[in-house]
Amino acid sequence: MLSVLYSAAGGLDSAARTQEVLARNIAHASHHGYRRASLRFAQELRSAGSRIVSVEEGIAFEQGELLRTDSPMDMALEGDGFFTVQKPDGSLSYTRKGSFVQGADGRIETATGLTVLGSAGPILLPPGAGIRVQPDGTILNGSEVVGKFRIAAFPDESVLERTGTTLFEEKGEVTTAMPAVDCRVRQGFLESANVDILTEMVRMIANSRAFQASQRVAGATSSAISSLTRAMEE
Repeated sequence: MLSVLYSAAGGLDSAARTQEVLARNIAHASHHGYRRASLRFAQELRSAGSRIVSVEEGIAFEQGELLRTDSPMDMALEGDGFFTVQKPDGSLSYTRKGSFVQGADGRIETATGLTVLGSAGPILLPPGAGIRVQPDGTILNGSEVVGKFRIAAFPDESVLERTGTTLFEEKGEVTTAMPAVDCRVRQGFLESANVDILTEMVRMIANSRAFQASQRVAGATSSAISSLTRAMEE
């Protein structure tokens, strides 16, 4: 009977974690470049010989929809790859959110002030530059090449962990980043979050029912244990 209670408790825990992840995906569905949190269900052996279904969170990196903005500083990536940005401490992060601005010193930056890196370091634009960006990431001001976006790809994207809504960093100390090959830059576009709100809502409803079912099992089992305990004491 204890194994049933453990299983029900595990079901409640998994359902609660699942609900939190689904709610987070829905909340960030309007954030350009957001990557959906994915769920993987696994079984693990707990005490009393019960097998508990646990939830492991991952990141789904599939392509989002490209939305036309016609802004020359908006960039979207088509294919596998990430823009490389640099934090104030010099560490690198990676993002699919390409809503860039020109900083006071001419650097291309993210909306939060992180430096967008090119193949030769920060990308500096001259005052009043009217840039054109080629599919390979080359940036032109008129006929002059002023830089090229540093687009990184990873043989195994599971090495990336989320460090912000749309920012990712590598988990290990040794980088596996390499220049992206099968990736195109689309100027005047932004990539939407790869979240289908309707799908997430359906999953949330199904998960809520699973939570309620686990609640009923836990309640019934707890009552049965209490009744058995009282009977043994009489």
